[in-house]
Amino acid sequence: MSTTPAKVKGPERTAQLVDALRRWQAIERDAIEHTASMMEKTPNPLIRQILEIIRNDSVQHHRVQQFIIDTVTTTPVSLTPEELGAVWDEIEAHDQLEKEVVELGKQIRKECRFPVQRMLLDYLIHDEQKHDLLLGELEKFKKQLYPYV
Repeated sequence: MSTTPAKVKGPERTAQLVDALRRWQAIERDAIEHTASMMEKTPNPLIRQILEIIRNDSVQHHRVQQFIIDTVTTTPVSLTPEELGAVWDEIEAHDQLEKEVVELGKQIRKECRFPVQRMLLDYLIHDEQKHDLLLGELEKFKKQLYPYV
């Protein structure tokens, strides 16, 4: 007899996912409020900048979590070859720009001798790399939509 619980199936698995995402959203809302509150308590521009970055990320995380909830409960995700094809050239061009910006950022960071600015450059480079990763995921979808390409 196994001590691990049976795998959850179907609607119950979806309900658990939605419940977990809603708990996560509550944490993100708290983070948004908390960072805003901390920003009001300090005039230090570095602290305020870092807190603003975190607050903005939390806002975006909340939106993405809601998108996931919506797509598993009411509005399934769809992506047609025509929809992707209509913007693919622009996506590829943007992806190339993202890669160029990452390389530029790395060069700037390598030459920068100021620790605070290096830290912020690391953040920017990492964020641009995330954009490249997301666009790479779209390319995977494209290959699934166009298996013969």
